[in-house]
Order: sequence, then C-alpha cells, then structure tokens
Amino acid sequence: MISWICFEWELASLELPVPSVPPFVLRAAERGQEETTLKVLLSAFAMDTAWGDISRRLEEGMVHYVKQAFDKPDPSCIVALHGQRVIGASLLDSNPDAENHLLSGPMILHEYRNRGVGSGLLAASLIFLRDKGLTKARGVTRANSTVSRFVYPKFSSVQTPYNQDPLQPVGH
Repeated sequence: MISWICFEWELASLELPVPSVPPFVLRAAERGQEETTLKVLLSAFAMDTAWGDISRRLEEGMVHYVKQAFDKPDPSCIVALHGQRVIGASLLDSNPDAENHLLSGPMILHEYRNRGVGSGLLAASLIFLRDKGLTKARGVTRANSTVSRFVYPKFSSVQTPYNQDPLQPVGH
C-alpha cells in the first residue's frame, strides 16, 4: 500500500521569499526544453529511493505530465539552471480545480541537492501558480519521499493524507 500526502498552501495570504539561489538561476521553462526537463526529472526521481517500487508508473506519468506542461505557448514548468545546464524542474498544473498543482514537485539532480534549490523551486512554483490566479495550491507526494520530508513542509503548508493515486489518470 502506497501512502500519499497532500500538502496545501493558501497562496492569497502566503509570504514567499524571492526564489533566489545563486549561482543557480530559477526561471520559467522555454519551449524546446521538454526532452531535457524529462531527463532531469526521471534522473532525480531515480535517485530518491522512495520512488523505486513504482518507477515504471512514475516514468509514464512524468512523460504524460511533461507533454501536458509543454503543450502550451508558455510551458507550465519552472527550471533550475547551473549555467546553461538544467539541474532541476517543477511541472505545474494551473487549473484551480486540479487535485495536484505540483505535478512533479520540485526535483533536483542528485549532485545539486542540499543547496536550497528545491526550496527555491517550490517558492517559484507557488508564485507561478499565484500569478495564474490560484488562491490555493496542492502538492501530492509519497509520505516518505525527500520532498515530503524536507521541502513541502516549508512556507506554512498544511498536510493531510491523500487516498487516491495521483499517477492513475495518466491515460486521459
């Protein structure tokens, strides 16, 4: 049995830091970064042992979500760069009714972790969603994942158990 947690942020009243993590740059993804973003996400998930038992379903879900995020003139994705190299990404769903607005969560390549990039990506993601008019943002993740333990608890999130499988609706 997989345990999922939903983190929720009240965006309207949330004081967020300016997402800055020099020497890294956080910015909206650009068209043409779809393949690189997918590779970074899959590599980052592969290095987090919390996802190993569902790696195939996770990969299928990320392929779907990356296509969805980049199927717009302005992709719904924030990337972290070290120079020109994409080292992290956060796929987003700006539909206010979405169950999960942080589709991938902020994911960082293993060698760049523990430098504040994940927290910066989370702040940038929440600002992106607030700028799209959302008053609440939700992020669903596994209970024992790195992001659930160290990143999502930041910025006054409220967490509740989540009883659905966020990877299930991949086919539609």
